[in-house]
Amino acid sequence: MSKVNENYEKLRRLLSPPMGVQLHKNELTDKLLRNIYTEDEAFIVANGIKKPLRPVSVRSIKKRVKLPKKQLKDILNDMEYKGKILKIGRFFLIPPYLPGLFEFYFTHDRDDPEKLKAAGEAHYELIRQGFHKEHSQSGEPLYRVIPAIEPTEKAIEISQTLDIKHEILPYEVLEKYLSKKKRFAVQKCSCRNAAELAGEPCKCTKENYCVSAGFLATRVIESGVGREVTLEELMEIMKRAEREGLVHETINIQNTSVFICNCCSCCCGFLKSVKELNNKKAVVISNFDPIINHDRCESCKTCVNICPMSAIDYVEDKPVIRLDDCLGCGLCASNCPQNAITLKKVRNTIPIKSTLKLLRTNAKRRKQDLSK
Repeated sequence: MSKVNENYEKLRRLLSPPMGVQLHKNELTDKLLRNIYTEDEAFIVANGIKKPLRPVSVRSIKKRVKLPKKQLKDILNDMEYKGKILKIGRFFLIPPYLPGLFEFYFTHDRDDPEKLKAAGEAHYELIRQGFHKEHSQSGEPLYRVIPAIEPTEKAIEISQTLDIKHEILPYEVLEKYLSKKKRFAVQKCSCRNAAELAGEPCKCTKENYCVSAGFLATRVIESGVGREVTLEELMEIMKRAEREGLVHETINIQNTSVFICNCCSCCCGFLKSVKELNNKKAVVISNFDPIINHDRCESCKTCVNICPMSAIDYVEDKPVIRLDDCLGCGLCASNCPQNAITLKKVRNTIPIKSTLKLLRTNAKRRKQDLSK
């Protein structure tokens, strides 16, 4: 194996730790990595950074790659500007490909247009082939669905007047979940950008609805990748996203995440995997089911058209929800003009506490699976 090929192979392994989605050795992965990273960049990352998510100083990287300090800093800073590597203070680190590098690279959208296009094509084809399906079969899903805003508020009102089985908890209520953070930003959606670069533009929206919170929002704002919004503005953006047919998703934890995605099943790799590859372990559905009041229903078919999973059929001119295919996203309820659909909490699936615990749990389970 040539030194160049060896560097890209090291890079592939570095971006595929047990806690993340695995990039397998094949032509598509090779196309993806060679378009994101130049040969010099692949050499620096593969040899200068030994482990993912481990901050490394410029001095340490310099010792390993033997490049002049100014040349090295210029390359590292350019990679950080384009979302190929992260910078925390004076340190640099490399995240897993997914979740991590994929989102940063395609959200920054600052690389050479031809390279971005080729990388987008490779990523989208990997999605089609289900490259992250393997990860979904082992450990906890990386993402979970948060139900729509107004239907959840109505469910809370109902729960306060009736003796219900399950209490509605803060991490299930979007505004309460987000209110623990103090800073928010809206930026380009990595999934929709990659899909458009691959020639498959989103069928739901042309707007940018992906959200950063806390320290990640600060980074997004200061780097010029996104714009700052207040919590009040953010909630209005979330409601607009619901009208566009987008599902609120975040990392599968109780603690407030530093990002919220507003996803469609045509571009989001995980929802696409659920719908097209029947990979129902790709995301954790919400704890809510939609309930239809057929006396109020006027058969307008709004719910049929808005459902991201195409989980609503018409039987004898009335909508019937296939709950086995339902995400519990509540888009049918939030968009019903007759308010004929409500949400009811029917499960009590509790996420892992923090991102670190989630990643460690999945890394441990994956290592166990690989050792069998």
